[in-house]
Amino acid sequence: MIEPLSLPRTTSRGAIGARQLVAVQTFDVARLTNHAVPLVPGTFIAVSGQGPKGDSNGSGKTSFLAAVSILLADPQWRLDTQGGKSAAGVLFRPDSAGVDPAQQVRPATSGYIAGVFADREAPLVSAVTVWVRLSTSAPYVQARWSAGVHLADAADDADRDLQADDLWHAVRGNGTFSARKMSEVLYGDAPRCLTYLDTPLRLTVPSLLSQQMTEMDPRDIGESLIALSGSKAHLDEEREQRGQMLLKQREREEALEHAADQFLREEAELKGVGDRDAARAELAQAEETWRRYLATRYTSALGEERVLVEQVTAAAEHHEEAVEQTRLVEAELAELRARTDLATAEERARRDHDLAKIETERLRQNRAEYVGQMTSLDAERDRLSPKLDAWDGRSTEDTLDALQAATSQRGELVVLHQQAEAAVGSAEQTLRRAEAGLSGEAGGVIDVLAQAGITGTALFDNIELDDDLRPTWEPRLWPWRDAVVVDHQRMSEAIAAVASVAGAQLIATDHWPSHSVDGVGCRLPVNGFLTELRARVVDGADPVHVHDEALGLRIGSGFAEPVTGREALVERKRRELRQARERLEEITKLLELVVAAVDLAQSQHEAALAAEQLGVVHSKIDLVTAKIQGLDDLLGPAIERERRARQAWEEAFALLKGHAAQVALLQERLKSRQKDEKGRCDQLKAVRRKREDLQLERWRQLWGGDEQEAVDLLADHPSVTADQLRVQAIEHLTRAVGLYGIDERDPDGLSADLREAVTQRQVLAADPTGRPPSVGLNVVAMPLRTRLDGTAGSDHVTRSRIEAERANRTEILQDLDTQLADWTSRVTVIQDMIEQRVENILKRVGAAFNQLDVDRGGCGAEIAFTSHRPAGPGEWVWDVVPRWRRSRNGAYVPYREVANGAQVKVYAVQLVLAALLSDVDTHGRVLVLDELGNSLGEVNRKDVLGALKRVAERQQVTILGTCQDSVLADAADVCGELMWFSHSSTANAYNHPTRVWGFDDNVERVDLTADWLTAGRGNG
Repeated sequence: MIEPLSLPRTTSRGAIGARQLVAVQTFDVARLTNHAVPLVPGTFIAVSGQGPKGDSNGSGKTSFLAAVSILLADPQWRLDTQGGKSAAGVLFRPDSAGVDPAQQVRPATSGYIAGVFADREAPLVSAVTVWVRLSTSAPYVQARWSAGVHLADAADDADRDLQADDLWHAVRGNGTFSARKMSEVLYGDAPRCLTYLDTPLRLTVPSLLSQQMTEMDPRDIGESLIALSGSKAHLDEEREQRGQMLLKQREREEALEHAADQFLREEAELKGVGDRDAARAELAQAEETWRRYLATRYTSALGEERVLVEQVTAAAEHHEEAVEQTRLVEAELAELRARTDLATAEERARRDHDLAKIETERLRQNRAEYVGQMTSLDAERDRLSPKLDAWDGRSTEDTLDALQAATSQRGELVVLHQQAEAAVGSAEQTLRRAEAGLSGEAGGVIDVLAQAGITGTALFDNIELDDDLRPTWEPRLWPWRDAVVVDHQRMSEAIAAVASVAGAQLIATDHWPSHSVDGVGCRLPVNGFLTELRARVVDGADPVHVHDEALGLRIGSGFAEPVTGREALVERKRRELRQARERLEEITKLLELVVAAVDLAQSQHEAALAAEQLGVVHSKIDLVTAKIQGLDDLLGPAIERERRARQAWEEAFALLKGHAAQVALLQERLKSRQKDEKGRCDQLKAVRRKREDLQLERWRQLWGGDEQEAVDLLADHPSVTADQLRVQAIEHLTRAVGLYGIDERDPDGLSADLREAVTQRQVLAADPTGRPPSVGLNVVAMPLRTRLDGTAGSDHVTRSRIEAERANRTEILQDLDTQLADWTSRVTVIQDMIEQRVENILKRVGAAFNQLDVDRGGCGAEIAFTSHRPAGPGEWVWDVVPRWRRSRNGAYVPYREVANGAQVKVYAVQLVLAALLSDVDTHGRVLVLDELGNSLGEVNRKDVLGALKRVAERQQVTILGTCQDSVLADAADVCGELMWFSHSSTANAYNHPTRVWGFDDNVERVDLTADWLTAGRGNG
């Protein structure tokens, strides 16, 4: 259901409501002390101070403003996305505070920011206190609040720090809020604080508060004005409503996508049902065609059976006649074969010939083996010969000596290369220690002191000399080049710590401040040592030197380059590192040359070895050649003996040949008779086998009826061959299988009965012989028939279900269309109302902008704005272009076309104030302007400061602005309160207590925090 249309909700002010900030107390935030600081709300508060250099820089004023902005959950700290990690950067850090490491002040790992809020009308009963805890580890920011005033009021800083932890636990009654929830719970959905801070702790972006208007796009100016005027909640409400509309739109789109997906799935189901229906029709057609095929085969087999019975009788008679003729020829051949003497002589001659042939073959085989050895030796000679190209005629002993010498030289250079690399590493380590102030023997002493927890500093690293003093001061300081400076209070501990370091030189720091020596700069407090050194060791001339008459000591000058100061030492160490690297590069090149020499010596040694091996191969070739020649001498007579034996055998064979011719004639006649007999027998067997192949009884079983039934079935259909009917039946069955969805390409995925059916059908389809199949088509189709019959009922149910679901989805989509149209209309109406409201606000801002300009003597100003409604989930963009006249009758000039930078800063401040003047609910809001008044002329500065005061008092907005020295005098004339932060020396880790001058006419509000504000402060 859609809620009734209503105006955008009112802005929530959170638990603090419209209360104003009246006091702030910090603990371990930057250098700020933990004294409570009062604020006069609803006025302009000038923030300034004095830092270590005498001006306001470094006084801590920006740190205080950062603490206020964190307390008030300034959006630029990005508490909602980063958990306040950047905000934790305001905690005290010695290095950022400029504290000397010798003081050993530890950084803060946690701290607090406390703020007291109260209504103007009833401060005593309405007061609440907010505590924010900061930590360097997660959670980085947490917040709590409680009714009443809860500030630390102990007598000294340490006790107040301890008291802070107790107070944090005491205010937990309303719960603890994370950085993400802090702003919403405490201050509602409108920004309570908007700031510009000149701090590196968070991302700095151009804004109206930073007076960088020309760097802002029109849309950013519009967003800033809407936020400053307190109207951002309207756009947030619209975004929420539009989000609901987009959710409904997404719901409809998802429903459409689901319907489309469901439709595809249903189509797939319906296709399956349709395919199974088609499969049933194909299976019925296959069974009908197969029955016609069986009838055709059965009637055909009956006709062939009658013809083959007559053919079997005639073939049996012809076979009996052929058997008798063969018997008569066999008797005549047996009588002729009785003579055997000629055959015996022929057999003996043939045996002699075979023995001679064997001997000849043996000799030939032996020769072939030696020829094979010769082939291998030739191949070895061919392999070794190319290697002789690199042979210079030396022996293998000489080439081996050369190879070992080159290898030895390479090893020596490898060692030199490793030493050069080690020298580079040592030079790099020395350079790093020099850069860290730990060079030479002084660095070793500093390390020993550090192990004892004592800080030591090399004297030479911290001495800087004017060039004209180098000739005399460098020899004066040279004996102390390894000296280490130690705090005079820990000198006795230091002496004990370095007792094991022979020759350690320790210099104590001054016991009290003393004047520095002219021309001798040193960051360490050892002016007393330098002064005494100058007094004892005096300058001498011709040549330039220094001397100590009491000791009779003379130290010569003439150093080629500066020897004091870390920079000079580091430069020398860098030069030594470059020299070490050049030496490494030189040895690397020599090593590459020697490696090449080793490769050459290796190849020459391998060539000498090849020459030596080649001589052995030539010797073996000569031996094998002699063996082959000997076999050739024996092979000639053996061939002659084989020839004579063959001639004798041929003569014996000729005598036997005449008798054999007669035997052969009878044998041929016998073969002819036997062939005729076999042919007649084969004819008889073929006719009998053809009759058996008919398998008439099998066809009768497959048909399952008599001859007349088959004839009657075939009479009702056109004449088609049996093979055509078989193919048609199998094609119908194949289509039925495919329509059912059986994938025959994956037999492993089929059940056993389907896999067997597929195999049987493939056998049935591949048999073109016309013999009766072992299994009929009805048996092959049985698994498919069973499945099709089993799914017939569910297929009918599926069709009915899909039709009902499609009708239901149509109704749902129609209802979603109606709801989306309602939401679209609702958002459009809300956008119309918000657009009208924001336009009215911007018109009021424009009127206030113009009035502020006229009041200060300007020529008039306005803002041009355009609304860009979001079409989807994007932001609603309001392009706002500030414009003003530079002369009474001149045209309005856009803000980016004005060349006067100071003028742009004035108008940026006026635009911020105009936005505040247009807001009807600004009580409790705070603006923080860092570096206020920079680049403003004297007249513009006074105008801006006066406007800040008037707007702050009229709208009850607290405006805190940091003022440099040039601005402070003008700001003091108009501000309602002046805060003064003081950090006089970097030797102090923390500020002096903050001083405040102001006047608050609300006595109850003053009394509210008076006791806490004065606690821990002196009477001065």
